[in-house]
Amino acid sequence: MKKTKFALILGLIGLIVGGCQSQKNPLSIEALQRKNLGEEKMTVIQKIDSFQTKSLKTQMGKSSDLFLGNAGGYSTSILLKFGYFKSIPDTAQIDSALLRLNAVGVINPENQTELPVDIYTAQSPWEETVVEPGDPAGQAAGVPIVSTVLGTRTGTYDSLSIPPKVVKGWQDSTIENNGLLLTAAAGKFIKSFYARENAEPPNLLVFFRVNGAADSVLIASEKDVSLVQSSWVRPDDRLIIGDGVGFTAYLKFSLPELPLTSTILRATLKLTVDTTASLIQEKRTYSLAKLMMKDEGGQLVPDSSEADTTRYDAGKNSLSVNITNFVQKWVSEKQVNDGLRLSPYTPGSDLYRLAFFVNAPDSTLNPKVFIYYSIPSEK
Repeated sequence: MKKTKFALILGLIGLIVGGCQSQKNPLSIEALQRKNLGEEKMTVIQKIDSFQTKSLKTQMGKSSDLFLGNAGGYSTSILLKFGYFKSIPDTAQIDSALLRLNAVGVINPENQTELPVDIYTAQSPWEETVVEPGDPAGQAAGVPIVSTVLGTRTGTYDSLSIPPKVVKGWQDSTIENNGLLLTAAAGKFIKSFYARENAEPPNLLVFFRVNGAADSVLIASEKDVSLVQSSWVRPDDRLIIGDGVGFTAYLKFSLPELPLTSTILRATLKLTVDTTASLIQEKRTYSLAKLMMKDEGGQLVPDSSEADTTRYDAGKNSLSVNITNFVQKWVSEKQVNDGLRLSPYTPGSDLYRLAFFVNAPDSTLNPKVFIYYSIPSEK
């Protein structure tokens, strides 16, 4: 009983002391730290000194997606090859075969519903990490072996019939197996599919019979790649970041004169998307790389070999880039302000084009840099 009373007395004393301290110092630790730093201020840079878009060479052999169709000045085709036919007995009669592509998305700025597709047997050997983006005409000869139409449905397989004699020819080596070329000359949207790097790669479902007994086998692609052609004319008054047809954007802005005692709390570059010049897939997140630049003998080169990541979610009308560490280094003069670069994080992994306003008549659309800083309070 005495111990209980003693504990209660100690508790009351703690409450009284705590209350007194609270009255003397009503600010939290966080508030005290902010008070020592001073009040937060903000300044906005509304003029970009210089900007530039440069082409970036890309090769799509390691992309986890395949792209087929036409949109926004881009035309895409697919090369793919199936090479393992040992699971089909030599004496088998092949009844039918289906090329199955797992559809994951569409780039459809004109809201089209049909994509006419022609399939050819590829005419020469190729390697997915060597084949150059560009004209696939060298792989097509004569009339297509299949002509069909794809829709916009995603989240399921598109199945395209392949003539049994072609598969049999590959199996018994009476037809040179360079794979298939898929083109879509007349379509007005681009459809994306999982490539072999994914868990659900393109596959060939072959139905056959041996001595009258029906059987089937599923053969995964051994290599595949997208070929991308571009007839798009890049506008001079836009910043462009793109992959598939590669673009990287450079920009530079002058920093405001801030007191020497300023502490940079955060800094954000805001770019407004020009949807009419962009080409993106719905419900997709794009990873971009941001790098500080430095001038070496008149040549801009990355100041670091490691790029920070920023992301753009399709559907948003702007891109916000955290450049706090860049501005902190520039203000403290630890680094010379030679601007920054925005580019695809992994070139050759996707197909998209992001266009941003730079010199629009409506100044609210142009790039802006928001810098938040504080100045120590006077004692």
